[in-house]
Amino acid sequence: MKEKTEKEKRRKRIWPALLFAAAFCVFSPHPSTALAGRWDQTVESSLGKEQKEKMELQAQQAAEEGRVQLYWSAPLNEQGEIDPGINNGIPNNSIFYSSVDQVWQPLVKNVVYTNSVHQFGGETGTVYISWNNGRGRLFAYSQEQYQAIQNVVSRFEEHCIRPGMSDFEKEMAIVQYLVANVTYPYARYQAGQDTDDDHSAFGALVKGEAVCEGYAEAFCWLADAVGLKTKFIYGIYGGEMHDWNLVQLNGQWYHVDVTSEDPVTNGGSNGYGWGNLCNQYLNLTDSQMARDHQWEAIADAPCSDTRYGPQAVEAYLSSVGRAKGMW
Repeated sequence: MKEKTEKEKRRKRIWPALLFAAAFCVFSPHPSTALAGRWDQTVESSLGKEQKEKMELQAQQAAEEGRVQLYWSAPLNEQGEIDPGINNGIPNNSIFYSSVDQVWQPLVKNVVYTNSVHQFGGETGTVYISWNNGRGRLFAYSQEQYQAIQNVVSRFEEHCIRPGMSDFEKEMAIVQYLVANVTYPYARYQAGQDTDDDHSAFGALVKGEAVCEGYAEAFCWLADAVGLKTKFIYGIYGGEMHDWNLVQLNGQWYHVDVTSEDPVTNGGSNGYGWGNLCNQYLNLTDSQMARDHQWEAIADAPCSDTRYGPQAVEAYLSSVGRAKGMW
């Protein structure tokens, strides 16, 4: 079982009013002084000096505490309300401030995928990714990190996906890739020194090391690449915080916990890998998963179908060979 560190447990989910969304930071660049003030006057005219400075102070305090927050000034709709951003992300036409960049900047582009929206800051180029499970948290990546992840995803598509694959075969390719290429940073975790990268797809896909949150977000990235619908689950496993995914196969939802399929051994090593999958947490129903996992149910994604459950997974493993390498 992969427990969270005390730092991760302390992270708060706060929901103050219309101008705030929580985000998970994996990169904290220092803003150029040349950028400071470029959009300040626009924001101050819209929100007022006091409100603007309050947001900046809260964002700076959040950065010092390891919490990442986004604040924005957004246009109102005909009802006098702010239209929510795609997947609860930054609203369109906003000027926003984050504890990631600490500079006011416009939202300049939305790129919408099957499970996510990627939103680009107009000054720093930081990319904020919001997943479609409505959890309200974002992942933030520098341009360099973002491109590095995209490169890995492209290689995955090129080497692991072939025309005509079923949803189930695509999912198995994702699972195979992750357990073959990602290692759980056991020693770092045990010492309480797991990093922000360990909790992100950047750690999983680019650096090859991640805890459960990184595995789960990496699954989302690869699912986006091949057109599979997935959701991010934050729950409890063995009494500790844990993250996994739901995946939709031919219209039916299933639980998939890749981290628990690639566990750390008793000796503290990782690399359980494709050849030794335990096949205990792939494509389970709600009732099967509830035996040792707890989570807040997602109303539009009930998991009750068994067609692609453990028996189907075992048959697939037998047909392709458990020890078959990915690359």
